[in-house]
Amino acid sequence: MNYYRFQQKPSFQSYGTKTQQRLIALALVLFILATGVFAYLYVSTAVYQNKANAQFQSKINSNLVDAIGHVSRLTGGVQSNSAIKLSLVRQHIYAMEQLNSISIAVKGEAGRLIPQEAVTALYSVLERYEVAVQTATGNTLELRTLLLTHLMSLQEMLNKDQGR
Repeated sequence: MNYYRFQQKPSFQSYGTKTQQRLIALALVLFILATGVFAYLYVSTAVYQNKANAQFQSKINSNLVDAIGHVSRLTGGVQSNSAIKLSLVRQHIYAMEQLNSISIAVKGEAGRLIPQEAVTALYSVLERYEVAVQTATGNTLELRTLLLTHLMSLQEMLNKDQGR
């Protein structure tokens, strides 16, 4: 005679006492609940970071377009309003630099949207242009073209990075 034929398969109720079973069930529910909360927090943080990064990029691009517009309106020679126009360009470059710094402060070095070399090159050309305007010497057309080239290169780089 085979005694094993009618044995029941072990189920959840057959392990431990009722109190132990309730504790295990409660721990399992709490674990599943905690996992759901952490997943929600992670997703909401990722969404926030993406929105913040998109806003930084949008503001930088807006300032870049404005700076390109101001440089495009500069003439090849020195005029009475050339210093004012250059100060507007400097203002937009400074705003881009500050937005870049805030992005770096929020996300670390991974938040850098504009390379430091680009900002340094823009300020260098801008300072040379301002000296040429103040002294009314030199060919400002060449400096205007160089400044416009740097700004356009930066815009192309940002648009390429935005496409990633």
